[in-house]
This record gives sequence, structure tokens and C-alpha cells, in this order.
Amino acid sequence: MLSLLLILLNICMGISPNYKPVSTDFKIDPPLHRTLYLSGNFGELRNNHFHSGLDIKAQSGTPVYAVEDGFVSRISVSPYGYGLAVYIDHPRIGVTTVYGHLDRFAPFIDDIVKMRQYAQESFSVNFFLKKDEIKVRKGQVIAYSGNTGSSGGPHLHFEIRETESEYLLDPMPFLKTYLKDTRPPQIRSIAVYPIAGIVNNGYVRKDFSVIRQKNGIVTLSSPVTAWGKIVLGVKAYDYMNETSNIYGVYSIRLFVDDKIVYSSAIERFPFDKSRAVNSFIDYEDWVKRRSFIMRSYVSVGNYLPVYKDVVDQGVITIDEERVYKIRYELRDRHGNLTICTFSINGKKKNILMDNPSDNACVYNQNNFIDKHGVSLFIPKGALYENIQLKCFQNSDNSYVVGQECVPLHLYCNLKIKIPSDTLDNKKQYYLARVFGNKEIPYTGTYMNGYLEVKIRELGTFVVKSDTVNPVITPISPAQWGNTGKIRIRIGDKHTGVESYRGEIDGKFALLEMDGKTAILSCKLDPVRVKRNKKHHFRLTVTDRCGNRAVYENSFYW
Repeated sequence: MLSLLLILLNICMGISPNYKPVSTDFKIDPPLHRTLYLSGNFGELRNNHFHSGLDIKAQSGTPVYAVEDGFVSRISVSPYGYGLAVYIDHPRIGVTTVYGHLDRFAPFIDDIVKMRQYAQESFSVNFFLKKDEIKVRKGQVIAYSGNTGSSGGPHLHFEIRETESEYLLDPMPFLKTYLKDTRPPQIRSIAVYPIAGIVNNGYVRKDFSVIRQKNGIVTLSSPVTAWGKIVLGVKAYDYMNETSNIYGVYSIRLFVDDKIVYSSAIERFPFDKSRAVNSFIDYEDWVKRRSFIMRSYVSVGNYLPVYKDVVDQGVITIDEERVYKIRYELRDRHGNLTICTFSINGKKKNILMDNPSDNACVYNQNNFIDKHGVSLFIPKGALYENIQLKCFQNSDNSYVVGQECVPLHLYCNLKIKIPSDTLDNKKQYYLARVFGNKEIPYTGTYMNGYLEVKIRELGTFVVKSDTVNPVITPISPAQWGNTGKIRIRIGDKHTGVESYRGEIDGKFALLEMDGKTAILSCKLDPVRVKRNKKHHFRLTVTDRCGNRAVYENSFYW
């Protein structure tokens, strides 16, 4: 029976029943030949994803080395995400290593990238290579670390993936000897959730601060009483020697009366399940407070392969008037341990139960709602739990589509009636998801008075229009000829820039984009742009609603 369940779970996760994880009994060199310090570790909790590798501190321009013999299998360039990135397959050990946020490639790689960019007439490229096109040796310089893409500062993002399955592996065990860590995780607080019960006479989550005892064991600063079904959560971070950074916790184990009821260890997971971090955490707390509480609970629609020894999804039943002994054990990858012990006093109480409402959505089937000018299709696998979904139109013509604190794993189709369909250019309609004083734009397809978009967040939506052209701001254009470099900032007020194209003397100009500053830059190449003559530059920028702006300028170089 257990084998059958494992096969079914693998099929749900898109893994072949014949799949076997690669052996991790191999050694690699470090990607930087220097003392290693981390700014982020594997499995660290991030917005909508687990961190998929190690962020190794490094100033821009630090040489990056291939950790093992292999060949370059993929190269990507983007203003966002990993920025400049190299993927190297290592057939001998069955893994692929990824090097992201690079400042620049080594010349033998950069030459091929430039050829692709000019062939596709695009700064952003993402292409795959055959195994005999670019071979590399262990210890060979392949690039230089940087701050490109969605990086928050200079560092090297380093990943290890199983080549066949694309499972992400924690690189820490392979680089542990280069990283000093004698500091255990630290618990900030414990959360208790009454999912069908009561905690300290209340029906909402209760947070308990912790104190450290003389023996080093952590306990709660105030007592807990409960009755019914509850779930626990822990807010904690890990630390390492000689850094002030905080990191994610590798392993959590929860015991009730010395019996394990929940265990998780983030050591490998498939890329397409990373968004399930929103089920691993208290998503409502993240949305409202930008705080990460790790729930010791497994949702029925959460297929992350990080759980073990889970009893009743982690739900604890308090149904006796006695003391329940609770113990948390938190470990990092170096084995450093923190223990938290406390008691829950069972005290019988009458429990108020919620009455189910309309619009029940089931996690393991397709769901469709069509009412009040809103049509929503939620595909099977998009929900982690069965939910009751609100859906209605407000008096201000905004639409409430579900609760913003309910996470979605997959994209859903949302179709909303346009209250006042007056635009001739229907492409200029867009949908704005409103939360607080912020808006997230969604562009989509117009059809018979409705706007259809794909969403992965629920909440309040408003139909809006974008008729404003993007903004193009040249930076010191009078100096372009002197510096040999064109710099321009671009932006868009409502829906964001969809595309841009630069030309010099009517031919494609390679404009590199920094996604963090929205600055385009082009270093003039005498091979492509003739010296000692006047040139004409033209830039066209288009936003996601099709509005277009054009900037032209002449310069001498």
C-alpha cells in the first residue's frame, strides 16, 4: 500500500514512477575560490517561492568557476529573475549547476551570447546548447559575479539541479567544509491555530513569545489552554558564523507527548512546486504583515516532498482535560539544534462551528463560478484546501473575487464585465488588483464586453484603462558621442513596459536593460557603428496595453 501511495504521489508531482533520485555521493569544487559567506541559504522562505540555491556573498567582478567538468547546456539573459545566468550539465554526476546574477560572461561564452542577441534582435535571450558546443573543465572561469536581474545586491546565486528531473538540491552538503556554522536556529515565537477548536478562550490565532532557560532550552513566556482541534506554527530563523544575515531553517520536528506528529526537511524539491511555500507558511500572516510563520501542518493539496512522519496532517486533537507536552526540534544543515518545550492545558469548552456558505471550491477538481458579472475558473490543483469563495460586485464597480489571504498554486481564468465599455481600442482595458494603496495590473483579452485575464492571486479587482504612452527619458544625450555610451531611462505609469527596440542608423542596437533602475544602456561598438560620423538613434517603447512612445536623437561619434 505504501509503495502504491508513493507512486501516485510521484505521478501527481509529474515524476515518472521509474524515476530514481541521483546519488549525492559526489564532490564538487566551490564556485568561488575564496572564503564563502552566505547572504541566503537553500529553502529560505521568499515571496511565492522557496529560495532555490545558495546566495554567496561576492563583489561584482569576482571570478566564477565551474565546479565540475561538463558542458554549458543553457544561457539566459533577462532584466529580471536571474539576470545573466549560465547552466552547466555534469553528466558524470547527473546534475546541472546554475550560476545567476552574473555581471558578465567569460569571453568564450559572451561571444555566443552576443551572436544570439543580434540574431534575435533582443537583449533578453534564453537558449539551449548541445553537449559538444561549449565544454568546460572543473576550475575554469566561466563568468564574473554581479548584481543583474532581480538581485538585491552583488552576490552569486548558485544552484544544483538533478538534470533529468530538474529537482532542486541543497548545495550546502557539498560546500559544508567551506562554510563555518556553529550557531543554532533561533525561535522568535510560537503560533497556535484553533482550526476547529478554541485557544485561550478565543477562536483566532494566538501568538506566544519565547524565553530561553538557563539550560538553553526555549519555552513559552505565557501558558496555553485549548480544546478541540488545533495546529501549531513556529517563527524562526537560522544564523551562521561571521555574518549578520538571517537564514531559513532546514529541519523542523514536532512532538506531542514524546510522539512525533510532524516533520519537515527542505533538502530537495521540484521547481514547479516551489510556489507551495504559500501552503508551508501562514499565508494570511505573510499577506497582512509580511511575516513568515512556518505551519506544522500539511494541506491536502500540498504535494511538496519535504514532509515526513506527519500524523493527521499535523492536526493536534485536545480532547482530554490534562497537560499535553509539546516539543519542537529545529536543526540547520550543520546539525546545530534548538529545542522548544511547553505545555498545552486541555480545558473543556463549547466550540462554535462555522456554517458553510455558498461557492464551495474543492481542491482536487475543477471549479467554476459565474455570478454578478464575474466568471472564475479554478483548475484542479490550484487550491491547497477546500475553500468557501466570496464573489460579488461593490457599489464602486470593483469586484471582490475570493479572499486575498487564500493562496493559489496555478493560474486561474478570470472574466469580468466592463461596467462602462466606451473605449474604441479595446486593448487599452486592463484589470487592476487593489490591495491597500497598491495596484497590480493584469492585461488580457477583450470579448463581448468582458475582460479575461489569468490570475494567481485572489482579492479585489477594478477594470481600468491605459491610454497613456510610456515615458522615455534620455540621460545626458549631449555626452553620448564623448562617452561612447547611450543611456536612457524608460517607464510606464499604469501597465508597465512590454517591449522596446533601439536602432542606430536604421539597424538594431543592443540596449541592455537594468530591471532595477529601468535604464537602457548601449556601449557603442566600432565594428557595428562607424566612427567619426553623425548617427541617428531611434527608440520605440510599447506598454502592455499597446501604447507606444518614440524617441529620436542624432549624435556624433
